[in-house]
Amino acid sequence: MSHRFPFSLPALAGALYLALPLAAFASPPPNANQTVPVCGYVMEMNLGFVATGTTARVLAQANLRPDGFSPPAPPPVSYTVYAAGWWRDDTHPNWEIDEDSRSGSQSFPAEPAVAGQHVFLSGGCQLKGVATVVVNCPSGPPQVRTLERTWVGCGL
Repeated sequence: MSHRFPFSLPALAGALYLALPLAAFASPPPNANQTVPVCGYVMEMNLGFVATGTTARVLAQANLRPDGFSPPAPPPVSYTVYAAGWWRDDTHPNWEIDEDSRSGSQSFPAEPAVAGQHVFLSGGCQLKGVATVVVNCPSGPPQVRTLERTWVGCGL
């Protein structure tokens, strides 16, 4: 006994495909973090991306701290921690940048460098996060690490 349906299977599949929310095709946020031990210190770099229904944001953070082992390493000769949040879209093709940096010598940063951007979702939306740590150890060459990610589409 065969059953007759008032619709065709290809038409049903097409309708279901079109009914899928657009978010199902959106790129996921490119969150990233990196912790790098170097000469008795820890370089920490974090990039966080978030999208809501109408906005998206990026938050970048860079820090340098002692590694916590005993005996502690002497403070770095010098350091720079840098964080930046960037955004642009079709109506604003040039990057808008929020940045923060801290530099010092014979010490560690009192607080991390933190920067970010918060934007309304629009066509061509892009967010970029950058975190960089530069440290001059008491011996050896300077150590530089950078973590960078770009979110094309901002989750649209």
